[in-house]
Amino acid sequence: MRVLLLYPRSPKSFWSFEKTIELIGRKAFLPPLGLITVAAILPQTWEFRLVDCNVSDPTEADWQWAELVILSGMIVHKANLLHCIREAKQRGLTVAVGGPYVTSVPETALEAGADFLILDEGEITLPLFVEALERGEKSGIFRANGEKPDLTQTPIPRFDLLKIDSYSDMSVQFSRGCPFQCEFCDIIVLYGRKPRTKTPTQLLAELQVLYELGWRQTVFLVDDNFIGNKRNVKLLLKKMAPWIAERDYPGSHHYGSVGGSGRRRRTAGLDDCS
Repeated sequence: MRVLLLYPRSPKSFWSFEKTIELIGRKAFLPPLGLITVAAILPQTWEFRLVDCNVSDPTEADWQWAELVILSGMIVHKANLLHCIREAKQRGLTVAVGGPYVTSVPETALEAGADFLILDEGEITLPLFVEALERGEKSGIFRANGEKPDLTQTPIPRFDLLKIDSYSDMSVQFSRGCPFQCEFCDIIVLYGRKPRTKTPTQLLAELQVLYELGWRQTVFLVDDNFIGNKRNVKLLLKKMAPWIAERDYPGSHHYGSVGGSGRRRRTAGLDDCS
């Protein structure tokens, strides 16, 4: 199976940092962590090609190569996400969509022509999607029905699919969920109030992959609430400090920096098919 992973373009806003990104010679702030996590969860016998529309648009060669198109995004991506779905369907391709936006509002993606909706967290719903494809099904909607995945089983994202020099920061995720109930935030609806974490060994393995790929700049922790599970965070930091020191503080102390010690919007889950 040849899979085109497609991340829609973000509109210009306070958070797009387009002028700052331009000044430092990069194309985008953060990579699509959710989609490269999706690539790691899907069968590794499949072929993957990633196109981040914030870096470059898909070419006709990309469309012609693909057998399946998988998209993800947040509500801010709505316009370009729906445009990409229509572009894929005009070329007769099978389209699957996931992520925070369609998990909350699935109707618009279906109206745009999506064949499959992979909702909620991908560790649970992506295997259901794969099973449906193996049965020859042509459409479907997959939900976790309240189940939350154990993040200690989440594989290392496919950072190798990225054009890493296009980004100002790399991103990793240690936890999902938040114990609070802020009225303006949908985190607890999407990911629950119990923060679930990876193990320190897992996160250090992700940092090691980035290190081996030559990354020496900032790594942004995109957790919904990094200190939501204080016990596990302390365990992580105790392991992370010597890891950084052993590598002579790569990136002039940028490596392992935290983008926000409190609340923050996520980039992963299919966004991440989250």
